Amino acid sequence: MILAAALLLPGCAKFLDVNPKGEVFDADMFTSGEGFEDALYGIYNELSNTQSLYGAYLHWIPEACSQNVTCAGDYQIGNMGAGDWYTTGPTGVREAIWKNAYTTVNHINNIVAHCDDDAVQGFRHIGLYKGEALALRALVHFELVRLFAVPDWAPADEKAKAIPYVEKYSFDITPFSSLDGAYGKIVADLQEAERLLDEDTGLVPAVRTNSATGFTDARITHLNLYAVQALLARIYWTRGDLENAAIYAQKVIDSKKFTFRPASAFVQPDNGTLDMRETIFGLYSRPGSTSYIGYNRNKYRLGGSSSQTSFDLASDWKSLYENASASRSDYRLSAWFSEGDQTLIKLVNRVYYADMTSSYGGSNIVGCNILRIPEMYYIMAEYFLSSDPSRAADYFDAVTTTRGRDALSETGERLTYDMLFRERRREFYGEGFTWHEMRRGQMDITTFSGDVLDGRSTATWTLPVPDAEDENRNNVN
Repeated sequence: MILAAALLLPGCAKFLDVNPKGEVFDADMFTSGEGFEDALYGIYNELSNTQSLYGAYLHWIPEACSQNVTCAGDYQIGNMGAGDWYTTGPTGVREAIWKNAYTTVNHINNIVAHCDDDAVQGFRHIGLYKGEALALRALVHFELVRLFAVPDWAPADEKAKAIPYVEKYSFDITPFSSLDGAYGKIVADLQEAERLLDEDTGLVPAVRTNSATGFTDARITHLNLYAVQALLARIYWTRGDLENAAIYAQKVIDSKKFTFRPASAFVQPDNGTLDMRETIFGLYSRPGSTSYIGYNRNKYRLGGSSSQTSFDLASDWKSLYENASASRSDYRLSAWFSEGDQTLIKLVNRVYYADMTSSYGGSNIVGCNILRIPEMYYIMAEYFLSSDPSRAADYFDAVTTTRGRDALSETGERLTYDMLFRERRREFYGEGFTWHEMRRGQMDITTFSGDVLDGRSTATWTLPVPDAEDENRNNVN
């Protein structure tokens, strides 16, 4: 059976039906390994099916802010794409992200706390349970840092206050950490998770299927060992520490657990899935009445079946995929876009185009990708860009030639950072990546209305912390 129907949904329903604030929750959930597994499935479900998290906003806000997509008529994400953080729509979005992220963190912390109970130390997979929980805590905080804290290049006084890093299952107020302090805790959680998840060296096969009969199967739907290493690589890359980023990216590459899909896999039925070769970590999710990133009747869904928002693609979306050789075409153009109606169809499987209740029966796992192997090769290419251009080109070509593009040796070009930026934009179009790279590089943004947002201003890249956060702290004090 395909991963989730039997494994994910019953467990997460049990978890989400219980409000974690009393002894009943504690007693019922953590007396067996299966209880820990149900709780973790619940966390993954929260991340994928909560609209303000990966259900929509964590992908579509960065896409709109980078201008990869525009939705001028939408008062929420459309206004955010114009650089407006404060009108009613964006204010509500900011509050929803903040609230739901920290609600999820509190649920995660309840799992972490119980992993240290003496009574559970004999559970067979207790290391996996705690490792995944710590990694999930780091992931959610990292997303908050990327949105609500200033970039690393900001002045020191602005970096003094980033976000609260919540490490205890509690409803007490947690002080804000500095930017360095928050990143330090994120990295510490991930490095401990890396140690605890060593079992994944044998649980993640090099050749994968979508079948699963237990918690240790289909590990690409869990924050597994290699996903932790890939996330560490992304974090160090985000901070401009290419040396450490390369260490972790190379670990993932050297594992030989992840390869590139063949040309035959660049067909529309494979859209909206976690690829059995390339995906390091992704969230199982399917269309339905809950929030979902998807496509239906030429509209991008930002909520349930009655809530849809249309997006337009950037004006250069098609030229972005042009190839130097007239004899070749970039496979991603025809696979991920519908040229006739100029829409992105990358994010949901074709079986759901007209009927969101259809049953998927393909070879991959339906859902949204969080980490994929091409990113690790791009990091290595950037790391060697100046010191070893030939080696940088090898890493770059390792990805692009599998996408139908010419190798640099064929075009006679020397790899540059601008070429890397464009290639990452091609590869991650619709996945919320481009804005974060523009933020890292202090790039100006020309909005759909023609306004230019200053890339050197931290205000361009930093969502204001919701007013309710300060109000709650003031009330407590």
